[in-house]
Amino acid sequence: MKNAVFIVCVILIMVSCRKDTDSDTQHIVGVVRNEHPRLFITKEDIPKIKNAVQTSLSEVYTHTKKEIDKFITEPLFFENPTIITPTQNSIKVGKVSQVAMLYLITGEIKYLDYTKKSLQKIIEYYHLRIQHNLNADWYVFSQISVLCAYDWIYNSLTPAEREQIGHPLYDIMMEIAWHGKGIRPERIRENTGGYDTGFYGTESLPWYIGITFHNDGFDNARCEEMFQKGLALNLKMTDFRREMSGNSGGGITACMGYAVGANPIADFNFIRSYQAATGVDISGQLKYVFGYLKFIDWNRLPGNREFGLADSYHNDCLLPERDINYHLREIATIYGNSSNLQRLLGSFHKKHATERLPFMPFLQQVPQGVQGVNSSGKGAMYFEGVGEAIMRSGTGDNDTYAVFVTGAKSDYHKHFDNNHFIIYKHGYRALDTGTRPEPSWHLSHYYARTVAHNCVTIKMPNEKFPLYWGIVAGAANEPKNLPIPNDGGQYKMTESVMKEMRTTNDYVYLASDATKSYNPKKASLVMREFIYFYPDLFVVFDRVTATDKNYPKTWLLHTINEPIMKGNNEFSETSDGGKMICRTLFPSDAILTKIGGNGKDFWSDGRNWPIPKLTPQDYGYAMNLPPANHPQLGHWRIEVSPKTSSKEDLFMHIIQVGDISLSELPHTETFENTTQIGLRFTYQGKQHILTFDKTRSYGCKIQ
Repeated sequence: MKNAVFIVCVILIMVSCRKDTDSDTQHIVGVVRNEHPRLFITKEDIPKIKNAVQTSLSEVYTHTKKEIDKFITEPLFFENPTIITPTQNSIKVGKVSQVAMLYLITGEIKYLDYTKKSLQKIIEYYHLRIQHNLNADWYVFSQISVLCAYDWIYNSLTPAEREQIGHPLYDIMMEIAWHGKGIRPERIRENTGGYDTGFYGTESLPWYIGITFHNDGFDNARCEEMFQKGLALNLKMTDFRREMSGNSGGGITACMGYAVGANPIADFNFIRSYQAATGVDISGQLKYVFGYLKFIDWNRLPGNREFGLADSYHNDCLLPERDINYHLREIATIYGNSSNLQRLLGSFHKKHATERLPFMPFLQQVPQGVQGVNSSGKGAMYFEGVGEAIMRSGTGDNDTYAVFVTGAKSDYHKHFDNNHFIIYKHGYRALDTGTRPEPSWHLSHYYARTVAHNCVTIKMPNEKFPLYWGIVAGAANEPKNLPIPNDGGQYKMTESVMKEMRTTNDYVYLASDATKSYNPKKASLVMREFIYFYPDLFVVFDRVTATDKNYPKTWLLHTINEPIMKGNNEFSETSDGGKMICRTLFPSDAILTKIGGNGKDFWSDGRNWPIPKLTPQDYGYAMNLPPANHPQLGHWRIEVSPKTSSKEDLFMHIIQVGDISLSELPHTETFENTTQIGLRFTYQGKQHILTFDKTRSYGCKIQ
């Protein structure tokens, strides 16, 4: 075996053009330390941790010690070791890192003995799951915790114990790790997501294996390979996330449960693990993480709710507060505390009972939050990476918030929802609908499809649509092999383009081209112009051109409760103490149809796609899903269609939101000639004239 210190090759960290936040290309040379510990902590960190548990971390220490002292009174036992989703088992597995941490702090032999015995039990447990073709866990966090525990007690193991525990642990971790397609088949419910996803599955494991077992004599050449492979993937991850963050910040998906849930942990873990292993601080190369703070700010609705875009469950529609709190603590620890962090901590102060990396509170600062302080008021922000334009009248409970979908660079957890919008005031006035039971036809045949969003559909007979990630099968109690419905929607999740965005003190104007999201055999233009007049009025103008006049076009708007019609072209909806009124201005011969209610709430292509009751045979059985009648799933929609068939159609709507006292829309006057179409109305004491240029694909003069 090689005994030489492994010298890390010169690394080129490619950085985007954001020179104001991230440094230009850097040459970083690191040497992996030979001594243990070196995974997340070093021997120099141990005295600091011991001091902290006597001062700033005394509460963390006291609580953890009490819990772990009770935990170690019984041998580690897995009641159902071959369960498909081993969440509770993984929590037990992760606790071994807390036991090892307490050994480093106290030196008490009981913690060392329990760690050694538990590592052997965990190795047996992992072997059993692999024998049954099961994953170790959906997340890699429990496996990282196991590696940490071994690394941290390494110096207290005899050479025989290192061979007895370390070698089998190395072997099983290599079995668990994903080493690329074609090397072995994927296991049941194995997360092999790569650097352009959350990067918390088995593909991220080689990096931690390479650090833990580096130059320990088990397989030095392979460990070097693992380290280099993991390093390359982590650098790809940072490049991708930096690009997605762009100039405005943000995550890698509009689904907040992922974007600011588990996803950022990979950023912080890379910074921490690289520095502990090599002594090199690369935090300056990952300053895009500050963009998460702005992304959280702009996606935050009253009561810590969020819009519910993409793969959101639409249950309580709350931001992942506990994960956000964790990320805020990581940013404060790595980069230093700030008033902005304190402000956010005032809103996001809840913590996980057991952190995803349960030892991490011992390594974090605990800055105090300042409650009751909001971010700046009205305005608009476009997060170009995820394709999300957010507008708001302010940041209070009585303000109006809206989001518009266009221009996403990635389809990660995205839907077929380009040009979709959501409006929030006293609840969800226009909303994203459905939820994600896994598996189910509802997930793949309705929830992700265009028909579930506030978009335009163009129905071409016999159109075939691409699969979605939940297409594997229906639930155990559902029919098998149901074809994807023809909802008339989009066939690409990306390809929309923000053509123009302008803001004034009175309004925000957006123009978005979603044409390439639709099958070119049926659509040659799908353009939406969206104008938000502060504080709560909207005008939505759509130019839609089909390749055949006989392909029906439909404009969709989803609501929680049943819309109430007023005449032939206006409707209102009331729920959660708020109200929306919408008037169709064009087509002049429009037909408005209500769809929804019991048995038609998730209607598409002639049938309903209900939420199934999952059984123990379904891997998502234990999910905390909302009930089928949950209001925020959206149970009604209005469909607007022209009475007369034509290749080209123009849809124009005016929408106002408010509390339940809202009684009527402003009076509107429309006009149209060969080159222009528009409307006049008075709002907030100002007369507005909107003139859309019919000779172009988009363009609006606002007076």
